[in-house]
Amino acid sequence: MKKILLVSLVMLLAVSMAFSQFGIKGGINLGTVGGDDKALNGVDPTTKVGLTGGISYKIGLILGLSIQPEVLYVQKGAIYESSANIGAYSYDQKTTLTGNYIDIPVLAKFNLPIPLLSPYIEGGVSYGILLSAKEKDETTTNVPGQASGSNETDIKDQLTKSDFSIVIGVGVEFLILDVNARYVIGQTKLSKDGDAKSYNRGVMFTAGLRF
Repeated sequence: MKKILLVSLVMLLAVSMAFSQFGIKGGINLGTVGGDDKALNGVDPTTKVGLTGGISYKIGLILGLSIQPEVLYVQKGAIYESSANIGAYSYDQKTTLTGNYIDIPVLAKFNLPIPLLSPYIEGGVSYGILLSAKEKDETTTNVPGQASGSNETDIKDQLTKSDFSIVIGVGVEFLILDVNARYVIGQTKLSKDGDAKSYNRGVMFTAGLRF
């Protein structure tokens, strides 16, 4: 019995290795902030476009099922914009939050058995490591006594150093090309101090090659 189990395990590993594929990918992340306390000074966030890219390793199992760990660089964040106009005077304020992360997703994928095009669904979790974070404030005004200008502040020490997320997505594979869209739902509070319930959110679009 032990020999049978050992042989079966070796065969399963051999099959998995035979259907394993290394991949590279790149694209954009449409980042924002979600949660009950997502607003900043009463202003709701809008989407910030960031870059993403990295590597993946797809391990084929059985019947279209596979496991895919990845290592990605992801720019997350959000934009907050407000304006006020009184007669001939105007005041515009823009705050851009940018967080640079290394994300390590581990996904389960299921490919539909369709010739040539192979659409798939995926889901899993991701662990993010904060590399750097900046807050850029930009003011444009013609109000007497107030000046236009911009200022950038390092806010890394104010944020949680890790970012655990849930990932769901869809995609399609065609020969060596892989096109993917996924929604990343942060579960870790952004601020490491206090009880503010704000979390990273992102819709990611990537294209990549498999070898």
